[in-house]
Amino acid sequence: MLYNPTIPLYWDEDMAYIFGLLLGDGSLPRTKSVRPNGKYQKRYLIYFFSNSKDFLDKVYIPLFTKLFSLSPHTTLVKNKKNPLYNCKIESKLLYNFLKNSGYTVGRKAKIATIPKIPKKYRPYLLAGLLDTDGGKKGNGFGLSTASKHFASFCINVFKDLNIPYTSCPWYYKGHVYHQIYVKGSKIHSLNKIPLRNHEKIDFIKSKSAFVAQPGQSTTLVS
Repeated sequence: MLYNPTIPLYWDEDMAYIFGLLLGDGSLPRTKSVRPNGKYQKRYLIYFFSNSKDFLDKVYIPLFTKLFSLSPHTTLVKNKKNPLYNCKIESKLLYNFLKNSGYTVGRKAKIATIPKIPKKYRPYLLAGLLDTDGGKKGNGFGLSTASKHFASFCINVFKDLNIPYTSCPWYYKGHVYHQIYVKGSKIHSLNKIPLRNHEKIDFIKSKSAFVAQPGQSTTLVS
């Protein structure tokens, strides 16, 4: 079924954040289906995948509904060792809006790009990206991505916010991935990024509580 959404006229904090979520774990596939008359029709599906039903129910779906006046539905992906949920909806207008706003359609891992948005909203887009693709890097936290555009964007936002980071390539099965992360000793600086995923926030807080000082034992930071 095709739904008619509300289309935002301007970038704002919420729009930048949900765009980041979709860049991280979303998908706008190129797909067709067969009609009863045997002819093919193009589909306009918008997928968002997550291991956390709680995150979908408390963050993604309410925000999606607020922005677009649509409520996607959630299904459990079968044949997965760990729970994986697909939150999906179909809308030609919204699909084309996201595409025209800079979202990479189809298989996007290596070629995905970042849309042009006002600089003040870039931390919110990065928050969405880190709330999905961000994760533990030793005692630190950061991003591993096949997209050089994502890596460059993350580095630039970290620079803008004076967040100390480490960047290095990672080679896996013949592919080059870009790692950008903040070490555990500096992880408290990620408080400058407006994350909304409580699993990520709790991890960063747990590491921020203890900061090793040079020549001293670990001290508790309030």
